[in-house]
Amino acid sequence: MPKIDFHTHTAYSYDAFTSMRQLERFFNKHPDFILAITDHDEIAGALEAKKQFGEQIIVGEEIKTKQGEIIGFYLSEYIEPGLDVEITIEKIRQQNGLIGVPHPFKRHGNSDSPLAEEFLYQLVDQFDIIEVFNGRNRTDGANTRAKEFAEKYDKPQSVGSDGHAVYELGHTYISLPEYQGKETLTAQLRHGKCTCRSISFPHRLLTRIQREFKKGK
Repeated sequence: MPKIDFHTHTAYSYDAFTSMRQLERFFNKHPDFILAITDHDEIAGALEAKKQFGEQIIVGEEIKTKQGEIIGFYLSEYIEPGLDVEITIEKIRQQNGLIGVPHPFKRHGNSDSPLAEEFLYQLVDQFDIIEVFNGRNRTDGANTRAKEFAEKYDKPQSVGSDGHAVYELGHTYISLPEYQGKETLTAQLRHGKCTCRSISFPHRLLTRIQREFKKGK
């Protein structure tokens, strides 16, 4: 049964550290995992990982629009940040990608910029997947609100570790009966089983130290 972590980062994100070598070790240890690489405003790491690990990688990008972040899944080309969210959605569609909303009700964290609630409700029909559990989400009740939102609007649900280092990957994932790629994913998500675990405080602290070291280079 494949396990998918829908929200992960590599060293190509300005605040993350996972290398291709570390991904190789992760997959050697966890061959049943699929990772969506969703680097901040960057796609090069996901494309490199796709070349090395094939179907174990979903190429994504966590894109900061003028109205907040959305994720494009199954992309082939970089999408620039800073555009209106409607334009960004159109660019994802032009690549036949899927549109996800990460941590929609998160209000804590330095690197995240959740989609403004006004646009979350206004554009709900445009979204393919709602992230209902984020492993780094520290806002009280935010994951619960995200799940309630997805259920209210009958949206397929994803979960993700939001792992910024290799030791955080796979803490949170969804197990699917089968995985056949993009065409059947949203249907399969409705039958998935979630394993949801928050990133521990020691791991948060360690990634914070690594982030400061990376900034100082």
